[in-house]
Amino acid sequence: MTRNRESLTCILVEKLPFDRIIFAAANKKMSELNEAHWYETWFDSPHYHTLYGHRSQDEAQDFIQHLNSELGWDNLQLLDLACGKGRHASSAAKLGHHVVGLDLSPNSIQAARNVHGAEKRITFVEGDMRHFKLNQVFDGILNLFTSFGYFESPEDQVQVLKQVRSHLKTGGFFVLDFLNLGYAQHNMVSQEEVSRGHITFQIQREFTDLNPRMKGFKKTISFESDGKTHVHQERVAGLNKDALISMLEGEGFNISACYGDYNLSEWHPVDSPRLILYAIAS
Repeated sequence: MTRNRESLTCILVEKLPFDRIIFAAANKKMSELNEAHWYETWFDSPHYHTLYGHRSQDEAQDFIQHLNSELGWDNLQLLDLACGKGRHASSAAKLGHHVVGLDLSPNSIQAARNVHGAEKRITFVEGDMRHFKLNQVFDGILNLFTSFGYFESPEDQVQVLKQVRSHLKTGGFFVLDFLNLGYAQHNMVSQEEVSRGHITFQIQREFTDLNPRMKGFKKTISFESDGKTHVHQERVAGLNKDALISMLEGEGFNISACYGDYNLSEWHPVDSPRLILYAIAS
């Protein structure tokens, strides 16, 4: 099934948490309608969790266990920033750490509380990573599974790092798990069809200008559900290792280690699927 991503008859935009607004959008570009705050609507959508619900707790547990062992964590106060449904937060709590999980999506936070609420070492709260204010500082902050680079302006990306630094103890650490730009560009699948349950998702990817100031990845996701056509986009800034390190150093971090996958293998500019930076707050 072929879709024109620039001209749509109708776009269903899902508002927080379940309200729905239908826009008549004939001959209008999608960018004029639903891209400004795509992360608010898409991440809070039940269809988002349908598409990505295959991500396993075991995968998260293995990654956190590797970090715990490699970095010598012991009884830490951790913040999982953009925690989603709490996979990584709960994994850290099971290793004896005290964890706050923060996410913009009310649905994700509620799901995290439902699944992991019995764990005494976890608290889940709603918040925007650019503007949150918690009444504590942490030994470490985690931002995992490409939960950075969503915003329209470079200043907003930097604002996230300012918030991270202000919530860390001096000498505390920040783990930033981001896509590896070279690998992602080389291995990008431009079109695919993914079936999850009774929904078939049409996915198109491109590396393009996200706005006049920023290039990055744009993923357009379209599907039929409840007799309606749904279209969402994901947008992630195309930040390479040097750019991320420069941003972190500008906010008072020193880079201590760089890993290339969830087994914490050595990073390679093209072959590594991930860019995982371990930064220390000075």
